[in-house]
Amino acid sequence: MTDWDRLFDELYLKTYAAIQRDEDAEPLALGAMRLAGCEHPADVLDAACGYGRHARVLAGAGYCVVGLDRSPVLLAEARRRSEGAEWPNWVQGDYRELPFAAASFDVVVNLFTSFGFFGDEGDLQALTEFRRVLRHERMLVLETLHRDRLLANFQAQDWVELPDGALRLERRAFDSVAAHAKSPLRTGRKVESRSQSRIASAFTRLVNSTE
Repeated sequence: MTDWDRLFDELYLKTYAAIQRDEDAEPLALGAMRLAGCEHPADVLDAACGYGRHARVLAGAGYCVVGLDRSPVLLAEARRRSEGAEWPNWVQGDYRELPFAAASFDVVVNLFTSFGFFGDEGDLQALTEFRRVLRHERMLVLETLHRDRLLANFQAQDWVELPDGALRLERRAFDSVAAHAKSPLRTGRKVESRSQSRIASAFTRLVNSTE
């Protein structure tokens, strides 16, 4: 189990999903389709889909969507929210080893900073798999945190009050030494929920415009 597996469980649903609005997912999801030049009813893979915010938007717009995620907890929430609809189709798996045949999809989307969790080798494995399952001359749409923008607006920590009255503390740090050595630049994340008395830490690789 990785640090990200420990974060993307019931703790994520209580501390992040609780304050994320479904309507905010629509511009990003449909914008990704416009960027890809992809019209419904195209075959779309959303990996990693989390609890399905973007996949459900795309299914509602007429796309044939498969949502893939490592987390059984988030997938169970995705199934609950989709209320038995034909699409999306929910699949548990790791996007570094996709359980799909080659050339299965017209577009692959990786949205809401769902990339950069497994180091350079893991990132390359994921990109290779995305390419394998895409049909000829089709597109991957990948959203990442932009390092320079994040540094310009960096906050070392913040508090957020959650709907159940708990407080979420998020602490962030940069590995500036690794960045200077042209190694992956990373952020650290710690989340504390008073209702659960839990702390989760995880790291994300950031990219800049030259990458």
